[in-house]
Amino acid sequence: MRNNSVHIYGPSFSNFVRTVMLVCEEKQIKYTFGFEVDGIEIGYKSENHFDLHPYGKLPVLIDNGLILPETASICRYLDAKFNENNAVKLQPESLLDFTRHDALCAIISIDIDRVLMRSYLLEFAFPKGKSGQVRLEQVKEVQPQVAKTLDVITSLLDSHSDMLAGENLTIADALLAPMLAYLSCLPEGFNLLPDYPKVGDYLTKLMKRPSCQKILLEKQFNL
Repeated sequence: MRNNSVHIYGPSFSNFVRTVMLVCEEKQIKYTFGFEVDGIEIGYKSENHFDLHPYGKLPVLIDNGLILPETASICRYLDAKFNENNAVKLQPESLLDFTRHDALCAIISIDIDRVLMRSYLLEFAFPKGKSGQVRLEQVKEVQPQVAKTLDVITSLLDSHSDMLAGENLTIADALLAPMLAYLSCLPEGFNLLPDYPKVGDYLTKLMKRPSCQKILLEKQFNL
């Protein structure tokens, strides 16, 4: 790990915090994480949190006075800044491929995240039913959207085979891996990955990486 350290504001169970952690692991960047910043606890959705991100979202990167919100932007910054001594690169260099990869990251962080994480997995992690029970009717209603999303991911694995599950982890991989890892932890009937072998094989390949084993095997959600 490099001597200079960055801080990731947010909890380690957040899929997007895990994305940034994966990037740091792959780039060998020393990092800390959590809600304490410079020795001060900054509560989630507190006034000080809104000073870091105007919409109170996670994560936020803090690096020598730089306060940088938004996961994809954080990852691009880390990849560009920590690029000395033949460091691994997590995004393409050519303009065409860089643009394709950037668009892929947007699809994953916006559309795929909205279905898999916000509409589906978060109900298992933080149930909103009576007595803290998972609202099974609601998650079953969302399952067709999850299935369509897994169809999309299958297509992306074909159309972006040069940017997903290659020799080096990409930012796109780092965005997608935590979501799929959580999905794989769901009980039978809710984990739809067995019906999508190409997506399952993709996750299996990612989980062979030391960075994914270190970050993604620590579940923390009660899935």
